[in-house]
Amino acid sequence: MRYFIQHVAGAGDLILEALPRFAAGLEVRYRDDSAMLFDSTAAMNLIADMPFASNAFVVIASVPPDGVDAAIRQISRRLPHERLPDLPARRRSFRTMIHIDGKLAAVSRDSKARLDLAIASRTGARHQPRGLCQEYWVIGRAAMREVLFCARLPRSRGQSTAAGSLSSELASMLVSASRPDRRDVFLDPFGGRGSLVLARLELPVSQILYSDTDLESCRRHFPRELTNDARVRFLSENALTLPSVPDRGIDVIVTDPPWGEYRQIGQPYGAFALGIARAFDRVLHPVRGRFVVLTSRRTAAGIAARLAEASFRMNKGYEILVNGHPATVLVGGRPAAPRARTGRLPAGTSEDAAATRRDGRD
Repeated sequence: MRYFIQHVAGAGDLILEALPRFAAGLEVRYRDDSAMLFDSTAAMNLIADMPFASNAFVVIASVPPDGVDAAIRQISRRLPHERLPDLPARRRSFRTMIHIDGKLAAVSRDSKARLDLAIASRTGARHQPRGLCQEYWVIGRAAMREVLFCARLPRSRGQSTAAGSLSSELASMLVSASRPDRRDVFLDPFGGRGSLVLARLELPVSQILYSDTDLESCRRHFPRELTNDARVRFLSENALTLPSVPDRGIDVIVTDPPWGEYRQIGQPYGAFALGIARAFDRVLHPVRGRFVVLTSRRTAAGIAARLAEASFRMNKGYEILVNGHPATVLVGGRPAAPRARTGRLPAGTSEDAAATRRDGRD
């Protein structure tokens, strides 16, 4: 089956790290700054529920990029002969979207009417411009060399995101980059609205520690699934000291610290970055300890240098955009921790067992 996903701008490398967990038999056909086209043997519901994709589609047909109106007319002619996917949720109405280079595009009224009629004839559904219905998208990208006709895949359940927090898609990508393991003791020392903790709760985990000095204010925005989960322990502590967290008691830290504004941290950013590195060094397990840090592009080098001085290994850095702002994702850990690999198998497979034997965990 061929699929197309849209994702956070600049996160393609992070997506490639996480995608094999969801897409068996993965073969990437095209990728750019914010989208990916790939083949996979995975069921549509698994692709639909990938937490780091803002939109997921199954491809029904593709035609040459000879102009959007010409492409739509060709799709309309081919549609009676194309095999339609058995969509997870069959709906009796539909609407069409024309999406070219990341934006909705205007097309001639005649082309649009032909496409709507072809879909209605092929599916037996009625055209409905608004409301809950199946969406069919015509998608073109400048470098893709084909125009796709796709059905948008609906999620089986909604994603929880606290207002004003990281998007659920970005939070899930950061968690995936940490190589999650069901035995993890997980910490977010700059917990904020709880997006990273919510993303980690989507996967099996031993315990989660949330900490933020403004816990009581943030707690008002927490979704119920966060406050009601017994695996989560809430702390209101300074991220640089964390007195309730035992030495070397954390397996993985995924966090989004302040991005360098003096009013947020009350000290020069260099001293703040040094404090982060020292705190990580104290609480992370001496063998399997690892981290993922989201920070601004301009502060990334400083944090990476302080972490390296604390004898952490920097595995990778990913440059992405967060709400249009340049950002960097730093991925690293203890020198003895297993390295992240593109195409890593899901937790619980034979490779994870081998990694467990190497780090002495039982």
